[in-house]
Amino acid sequence: MKKFNVRDRVFLDEAINAFLRESKKFEEESELLGQRPIITYEYWKMMAKDVQDKLETFSTQKANKQSKRYKEEITVTEIEKII
Repeated sequence: MKKFNVRDRVFLDEAINAFLRESKKFEEESELLGQRPIITYEYWKMMAKDVQDKLETFSTQKANKQSKRYKEEITVTEIEKII
């Protein structure tokens, strides 16, 4: 079976992050309107973690290292936005 390479993995990681950003935005908008989403952001976050864990199984070691660096950069960037 062919494993995901670095390019594939970066694309998949970005797709997951984009989905999580939109689901967070949707939940915040729903709260402002006094509505409650059927599926919460915390649930989507848990499911995304599960998907990322499975992706690691089907990715090359080099792709996993790149993905880990990418996630660390994203976390630092998000913290800097808060500060």
